[in-house]
Amino acid sequence: MKIELERYITNHYYELLKIAKKYTKDDDWASELLHEIILQLYEQKEYEGKVDDKSLKYYIIRIIMVNWCFPSSPFYRKYKKNKFIDVDITQVMNITTEENQTNVHELMNILETEWSHTNWFNKIIFTKYLTYGSLKKVSKDTTIPLTSIKRYVDETRKTIKLNTFRKLDNG
Repeated sequence: MKIELERYITNHYYELLKIAKKYTKDDDWASELLHEIILQLYEQKEYEGKVDDKSLKYYIIRIIMVNWCFPSSPFYRKYKKNKFIDVDITQVMNITTEENQTNVHELMNILETEWSHTNWFNKIIFTKYLTYGSLKKVSKDTTIPLTSIKRYVDETRKTIKLNTFRKLDNG
């Protein structure tokens, strides 16, 4: 399978890249998406012995679509979700004046400080929640009951929020 897969990818790489660009709407992530798909294909064993050009192409197209569109896919969790988490706060809030820029930097410093004061367990749970985007998935991954996960996430969020606003009001 690996030899046939390698041969297929080598012969059809640019065609597969065009397909990835079509799904991503010519986004810069197209080549990264295709490379991630190729890695996933090499790790899979389910397609062994059933390689023909049409079925393999269809299979790769489906994997591209699933990885680009679904938040539970490996590509989405690894790359795409982080793309939306790292949005610059000044762009979201349409901040233009220097005074407001200073306030944003002050806010970000306070948030970083509060995050550093959070205990290790809550950090891990909250980070998993941000990564997976679902309390259920965190619960399944950690085997901690869903109600406990919700309590830890809410507790962390509330503590950081409360301390941040307290510091902003005093500062």
